[in-house]
Amino acid sequence: MTKTIRATFWPMVAWLLWSASAAGAVDSATTHPRRYSNADFYVGGVFRKEVAKDAIAALLEAHGDHLTPAMREKLWISDFGMGDFEHLGLSSITWVNRQDEGYYAMTMYLLPGQMLPEHRHLPIAEPPVRPAKHESWRVLHGWAYNFSSVGPASVSLPATPKRFGPIQSTHMDIHRAGEVLSLRRLESWHFMMAGPQGAIVDEYGNFQDRRGWRSSNPAVHIGS
Repeated sequence: MTKTIRATFWPMVAWLLWSASAAGAVDSATTHPRRYSNADFYVGGVFRKEVAKDAIAALLEAHGDHLTPAMREKLWISDFGMGDFEHLGLSSITWVNRQDEGYYAMTMYLLPGQMLPEHRHLPIAEPPVRPAKHESWRVLHGWAYNFSSVGPASVSLPATPKRFGPIQSTHMDIHRAGEVLSLRRLESWHFMMAGPQGAIVDEYGNFQDRRGWRSSNPAVHIGS
């Protein structure tokens, strides 16, 4: 059974990567999604995740896509305890996370100007032991700033949300639709921040175990 899965899975992944990259390379989305603010996302200090899902639906619509009821149900939303989802947060869907075969696939949905908190993935020494996570990303729609602590410092960096604080990642690449970038080094600091159209990004890596996730800002927590 395992051999059958391996024989059929990787050719399928290769085809999906090629077809989605081709689609991303000709991404012609020019519509800016409706801009939601923290006044929409919070009432009395309570994070309204259903409103955040509405914002992701608007992001997808602006890029010619659609948030289905099944996707909405599966959508993971976090403001990482910072209370600033307009600027700091992530919405994502994990499509597959196979511990037995060791692979993982996710799509991230970043609102315009939204920053995924700077973080890194450490190996886990406590049982069950896990290696550090490696990952690669392909932008489907929009574009993003892709930051890393590895590489020469970029001459000009875009401003990041003040609430997050200082960052360790001073090398930055513009990550455009159809392009694939990878983690520059295991356990290195990294993060993304969407451009003005937002960004929809596929992520691939080895099995994801959030116990190894660490942010450079100790006030940030990944949540459930």
